Amino acid sequence: MNITMIEADPLSEPIARIVRAHLADMAPTAPEESRHALDASALVDPSVALFQVCVRESIIGMGGFKDLGDSVAELKSMRVSPEFRGRGLGRQLLDGLIDAATQRGFTLLCLETGTHDYFAAARRMYRSAGFTPCPPFGDYQLDGNSVYYRLQLA
Repeated sequence: MNITMIEADPLSEPIARIVRAHLADMAPTAPEESRHALDASALVDPSVALFQVCVRESIIGMGGFKDLGDSVAELKSMRVSPEFRGRGLGRQLLDGLIDAATQRGFTLLCLETGTHDYFAAARRMYRSAGFTPCPPFGDYQLDGNSVYYRLQLA
């Protein structure tokens, strides 16, 4: 099964619904101050490139990255709807985001994700794509609920 990615409007109803589900899934994984998922109002920021993930005509997820300056981007809001998980679509999304970030001239792609068991598959996927652990970046501080990764792009 292959996906297509096109730039998304975070305020469109299908994407807003996915954002709400994403935030709801994050709620039980860590205290509020340790959850860094963006809501729809933050995803409309011009520094964020957000993509909708489609299988045929259905929007089944989203993902994006935020420009942190100095050719560094942060991966944000990666999500594949639960009914489509376990089929390699998350990896296709990640590969598409890496390609899009590279095409836009970023040389380093960073991410923060959780340490809770809920994020174990995501951490494995990031490591298999070549991401390596790194210290907190940007505005992040050391937090036992977070782990940080980076990938050199070019």
